[in-house]
Amino acid sequence: MAQPHNTTDIFDRSFKQIISSLSPNAMIRFINGLFHTTHPLDSPVIHLSTEHIRSNLEKRQADEVVSVAGHTYLIEEQTADDATMAIRVFEYSYAQALKEKHIHPGLIILPFPQAAVIYLETSKAPPEQWEIQVVFPPDTPHSFKIQAVKLLEYTIEGIVEQGLSALLPFYMLKLRKPAREAKSAAEREEVERAFKEVGIQVKETIEACGEREGYSDEDIVTLLERLEGLIQYIGKGYKVTEVTTMVEESLIGYGKRLALAAEQEGLQKGLQKGLQKGLQEGAVERQRLEQENKRLQRELAELKRIMGKDGRGH
Repeated sequence: MAQPHNTTDIFDRSFKQIISSLSPNAMIRFINGLFHTTHPLDSPVIHLSTEHIRSNLEKRQADEVVSVAGHTYLIEEQTADDATMAIRVFEYSYAQALKEKHIHPGLIILPFPQAAVIYLETSKAPPEQWEIQVVFPPDTPHSFKIQAVKLLEYTIEGIVEQGLSALLPFYMLKLRKPAREAKSAAEREEVERAFKEVGIQVKETIEACGEREGYSDEDIVTLLERLEGLIQYIGKGYKVTEVTTMVEESLIGYGKRLALAAEQEGLQKGLQKGLQKGLQEGAVERQRLEQENKRLQRELAELKRIMGKDGRGH
């Protein structure tokens, strides 16, 4: 996890904002893609606490810990090269296992989560998988494996095929190095063209997630907002207004759709509430009429009784 005030903090915050706000459908698709699982799309999803306290009272926090259908997954995002990442993930995973421990007479079971590190950008070549061997006496090794995903090794289409569409905004990191290294006017113009072309392709791919993968409008809005922010951040000093304006126009369109859906939902709830109130009032009125009818029946019976007595008297 990036440290506060680090230059990569915007990527860390953007990642957490996306992952923490995904709809259950989008989250399950993401987990299935990342860990090669096959959870049904209606599986229960629970976001778990990511904080744990070390013995020295220092607070540490993983990027994301989520439970899908009772299986726990720990996900870390990484931008800068960091040789200690695997150890940190193991530490977070151990802390999570302690939270989920099963205690039996004479036995304690620590269920470790499946863990993955997502490298949004790296200058080195991290391994496909980290393996940590814990050696218990007498020299008995046990392996804890951490999957490593290098996002920028995929094309935009490859990201979608892998089920990692939630990470599409970070494809803009592909242009961070060219943007920093461009010197001449021609090089800068080439970078600006790339921002437009890549930005539009990512935007359109995100928008297609709704029909293609069942992403909600809220999911798409979140991804588009992060896309716009990353284009502005990575493209600072370049002419990227045209592509960010296109993203903003899409956001306006989705905003209108969400507003209309909310209005319709409110209307439906109002109608249901009105119907319910009408039924309740009708039931009350029906009960009142039944009571009134019973009262009249009693009065009529009493009247007949009195008239009968009068008849016998004559």
